[in-house]
Amino acid sequence: MLRRVKTSLKKYLLNRWGIEHAKSCEVITSPEYYDELQRLLVLQKAEGYELVRTGREHDGGYILLNDFQPGGIAYSFGICNDVSWDKEMASRGYDVFMYDHTIDRLPEENPGFHWSKLGIADGLTQDDNLRTLDELIRKNHHENESNMILKMDVEGAEWGCFDMASSETLAKFSQISLEFHEIPSHSRPEQVLNVFRKLNMTHQLIHIHANNNGSYVSFCGKKFCSLFEMSYVLRGKYELSSDYDPVLPLSIDSTNISSIPEIELGRWNEHADIGSRITVHAKIW
Repeated sequence: MLRRVKTSLKKYLLNRWGIEHAKSCEVITSPEYYDELQRLLVLQKAEGYELVRTGREHDGGYILLNDFQPGGIAYSFGICNDVSWDKEMASRGYDVFMYDHTIDRLPEENPGFHWSKLGIADGLTQDDNLRTLDELIRKNHHENESNMILKMDVEGAEWGCFDMASSETLAKFSQISLEFHEIPSHSRPEQVLNVFRKLNMTHQLIHIHANNNGSYVSFCGKKFCSLFEMSYVLRGKYELSSDYDPVLPLSIDSTNISSIPEIELGRWNEHADIGSRITVHAKIW
């Protein structure tokens, strides 16, 4: 009985914190912003390939196409204390170039790991340990490589990274899987739209999942989350089909926090009316 009371109190306090946090955020309320996001974030299917989860369950796993090439190259940004994705890619025969300037060593070593105490530059943060994606490609002499795989979770630096990256560099990656932060409350909404416009020039969105450790804005029932995991594939390499309307999340998705429910996105490709109401939702525990 006491345990149930403590659990209920914890959920209540966490929920109150989430509500107050959402209220304090400067949430973007422009219907035009969400309308364009809908147009930029349409899912398509890569024909002939299945989606697979790489890395561990819950936080730290990423969705990719089951299209791996032994002897390939992968880039991994944002390590902290989890190398489950990197270990799986190394087991698939990849050399994994790993970057995180916030740690002094990897939690685990592997012959396929190539770690540097460097982070990805966002164009705003001044730090001698930050580099642009283009700079790292040149540093590793990968200018002539193709079909590489990119994984990224860098707590918001992804916006500046992709804003500054050349389309030629992005096109070297046949698959990109990453977490995007604060889409409904970004201080530079035009940068958000520009990044997705740029990505769409070279890549196609094939999967999207809501990290349930965040809040979201509802635009006519469509949820735009503060933490979105997205997977892209290179245009021209795969046969893409627009006849695709999955109900999200998929069975291969996993909650980031196991003790709370998923944020259900439903049929993501359904387009909401621009005149729809916008509602802010706090975290759900």
